[in-house]
Amino acid sequence: MKLFLIGFVAVAVLFSLLIGLGLGSRTEQPIAFNHKKHLDQGVECITCHPYSKEQMFSGLPKIATCLECHKDPVTQSPEEEKIRQFAKKGGEIPWKRLYREPDHVFYSHRRHVLLGKIECQTCHGNIGQSESPPSKPLTKMTMKWCMDCHTKSKVTNDCNACHE
Repeated sequence: MKLFLIGFVAVAVLFSLLIGLGLGSRTEQPIAFNHKKHLDQGVECITCHPYSKEQMFSGLPKIATCLECHKDPVTQSPEEEKIRQFAKKGGEIPWKRLYREPDHVFYSHRRHVLLGKIECQTCHGNIGQSESPPSKPLTKMTMKWCMDCHTKSKVTNDCNACHE
């Protein structure tokens, strides 16, 4: 019995470490979107994430937005062709969210981007230079990380500001 408990604790600790390091949370996107190429072409973040200045959730790219440029082939990329294939099926591209706050946290893009004038890279890292979609968040947003930013920016760290 003692050996069983030791083994159980060891497995629990190992599992916690793997989850904590993010090794168990990889996300694969349906299209290998190249942020760098689009930014180099002058496409701004708000084009694909239209609610980033007005709502809590910034939004994910709509197929209609992609089709504005990719209705007809622009490149020979099979990834670009996937856009038209999703359009033929009549649905949206099933993008997967990478960034999620716990239910007890209130986060508003509007507060941070529009009112706080914070650039996307502050929280999302160097996403604009990525040539393929990240499989996990580029920045680990912890409570300490947020509070350090609030302190540095001289913004309230009152619990009720983020935990409503």
